[in-house]
Amino acid sequence: MNLKELKEKLIKNNIPQEWWGIPGQFAPSSDFWLEQNGDGTWIVYYQDERGNKDTIKTFKSEEEACEFFYDLVTKEYEEAKPYIGKGKNL
Repeated sequence: MNLKELKEKLIKNNIPQEWWGIPGQFAPSSDFWLEQNGDGTWIVYYQDERGNKDTIKTFKSEEEACEFFYDLVTKEYEEAKPYIGKGKNL
């Protein structure tokens, strides 16, 4: 899967865009991010509301990074879904 396919799949599966940020998709309030480093590697990280980044995993290929990112964001969203809009801390 590449970035274009990742974005299409996330949207198709109704994962809110405020949950994820990828290159070419500006989403300042996103929790989970996928970016390419200057050395060509890919990084998946969590960013809290204060902008602190917590690296989850790095990858050498876009395909591996996109697959991992999709699985991560989908899992996290599905786990949080019952609590969304109910005033509970996630």
